[in-house]
Amino acid sequence: MPSEFQDRLRKAREARGLTQSELAKKAGLQAAAISHFETGQRSPSFDNLRKLSDTLNVSVDFLL
Repeated sequence: MPSEFQDRLRKAREARGLTQSELAKKAGLQAAAISHFETGQRSPSFDNLRKLSDTLNVSVDFLL
């Protein structure tokens, strides 16, 4: 996944005042998954990408 995704995910999370754990809980994901997405170790599935965009109130296009 391009580094733009990692940066946009982190910035969107921080702009809402959420920790990785808080975002994970709200999105129904594991906290480790958020960390992996933000560091580029893993790429989210489309379903998880949709959960993140819904939770952060941004479009999937914005994250990608």
